[in-house]
Amino acid sequence: MGSIQTAEFSRRPSRHSLMLSARRALLFGLALFCAATLGQAQTVTTMYNFADNATSGATPWYVTLVQGTNGNLYGTTYNGGAEAYGTAFTMSTSGSQKIIHSFANGPSDGAYPTGGLTLGSDGNFYGTTQQGGTNSQGVVFQMTQGGTITILHNFNSFLDAAFPWGPPILASDGNFYGTASGGGKSGNGVVYRITTSGTYTTIYNFDVFHGLAPIAPPTQGTDGYLYIPVSQGGTSYCGTIIKMSTAGIVNSTYSFPCGAGGSFPIGPLVQASNGNFYSTTQDGGTNGEGTIYQVTPSLVVTVLHSFGATFGDGTFPGAGLLLATDGNYYGSTSDGGAYANGILFNTTTSGTYTDLYSFNNTANLLQMSPLAPPVQSTNGILYGVTEFGGTKNDGTVYSLNMDLTPFVNMPIFNGKAGQSVLILGTHLKGTTSVTFNGVPAAFTVLSDTHLSAVVPARATSGHIQVTTAQGILPGRKIFMIKK
Repeated sequence: MGSIQTAEFSRRPSRHSLMLSARRALLFGLALFCAATLGQAQTVTTMYNFADNATSGATPWYVTLVQGTNGNLYGTTYNGGAEAYGTAFTMSTSGSQKIIHSFANGPSDGAYPTGGLTLGSDGNFYGTTQQGGTNSQGVVFQMTQGGTITILHNFNSFLDAAFPWGPPILASDGNFYGTASGGGKSGNGVVYRITTSGTYTTIYNFDVFHGLAPIAPPTQGTDGYLYIPVSQGGTSYCGTIIKMSTAGIVNSTYSFPCGAGGSFPIGPLVQASNGNFYSTTQDGGTNGEGTIYQVTPSLVVTVLHSFGATFGDGTFPGAGLLLATDGNYYGSTSDGGAYANGILFNTTTSGTYTDLYSFNNTANLLQMSPLAPPVQSTNGILYGVTEFGGTKNDGTVYSLNMDLTPFVNMPIFNGKAGQSVLILGTHLKGTTSVTFNGVPAAFTVLSDTHLSAVVPARATSGHIQVTTAQGILPGRKIFMIKK
């Protein structure tokens, strides 16, 4: 596969859709014969059908939803909306959807948003578009909960970068860090830093050896380093993982070996409590249909699962994984499964893998082609999107209930003593205490779905607990105290 630094690549309906259309047709007959024996371990419920019109978006592209301070879910669609250049939307957990921004293209707005949104500690969302802006090469934007957009940066391939694939991430220094797939000094893409006020800095320019055309955003480890899968390049030209400081100094690099070792990593890494990171490659593995892999902080990679080994397994996994509160990782594949329309799966950190659900668009116009993992709402339920399927074949929002209990979440799980932090949850009115690893904290309940708390002076790294009238809500993961 050639370089993906151009906007033309981003207009394709799916990386594998054309090459797999014939394959799906062949598999369909076999799927009908075998589906009864595969069984469905879980039921997926369609929450919303996108319709590609002025009040509804279409084809959410590699989007993982994010929860806002009001408890609703937020995301983007690549197409649809009033101007047909994509949308930002909000949806309640009961399925009520509303477009809050229709992208308009041109010098004052972006076009074709990809990858969804990131919630900042200020309660605003941050995201990117692949095109639009003053140079038609994409933008970084800030968006309020109500949908008011502020352009923070217009990409320019001659000066900095072009064609970002996803939102930047919030790091422990309060800045956002992201990747752009094109532009930079050698045209191979960049890593950038941007502040909430729009001060932009390119911190790293990719070369072929360290990788090129990054799609995944960075992940900040508990050690403070940024870990970034890069879709192509490296010694075998099958992608890399780089570890770098927030100043852009590369610490180490891993090159995917192609073949059984995996290739084309496009999903971000997610760190588990054991200190290792987990994600997926869209290609490679023993069957050439993608992998789940583990990588240590020293960049030692182990393949845990190769997709497509048995009939009914998924093929070509989406962009990365979700670490849920049960300690399992959840993800999706865009293809494969009993009906060749993709699946949902989970895996333990040791590699125990389970197919959970096969999407089926063949009979009932249900969901198909999930390109990214779901998100877990603080009510415990998982929510995700599919690129296609639904009543208009423009994609869907679905839910998956794994009987996981409610919890509290945060935009970022670290802070200093005296710092005010944002906490999301459910039924927070009537909260009686907030503790940081057992140390009581001063707090203010802002609504039934969010509150602010001050990191106490004696706190040490550990879990947050919020005590409400319904019981104790544990934090999603350990909160790290910065010195």
